[in-house]
Amino acid sequence: MSVRVLVCLFALWASPSVFAQALPELDLKATYAYNFAALTHWPPTARTSFNFCVFGDEGLAEAMRRLEGKTLHGRGVTVARLGALSAIRDCDLLYVGADEAPSLPRIVELLGDAPVLTVTDAPQPQPAAVVIVAEGSRLAFEVDVERCHRAGLKPGSALLGLARNLRRPAG
Repeated sequence: MSVRVLVCLFALWASPSVFAQALPELDLKATYAYNFAALTHWPPTARTSFNFCVFGDEGLAEAMRRLEGKTLHGRGVTVARLGALSAIRDCDLLYVGADEAPSLPRIVELLGDAPVLTVTDAPQPQPAAVVIVAEGSRLAFEVDVERCHRAGLKPGSALLGLARNLRRPAG
């Protein structure tokens, strides 16, 4: 599976104009989020489901619902659209829509060191582990390695190699 995911992510990264014509942007972002999760090493958990959560973007939540039924790290994928921040610690991946970007500092504070991968497409700079950015007609992304490590997550080398930019720990 990892080779297939890697090839898919590389294809999206290398030739996004071809895929952009075939997939709407929200579907691409959902696919990116799935691949971010697939290419990240997670600490052991007792959860039986892999929880994708979306805060602030109904369209993206709808696109992510297409991921339900897939398996990720041996767990079935579930998707929830959050209307409040009370359940964010139940998420494995939390996608914060651009409209809710002002909430990101509070979200980071509430999460503390919980193993939740935060993703956003809001204009930079943002305190999220992964930020999706538009580059002309394609999507790219940046990874904050330090933020991932604080959450107990380890982005895989394939993910780091495809990132447009990496923010690494100081020192």
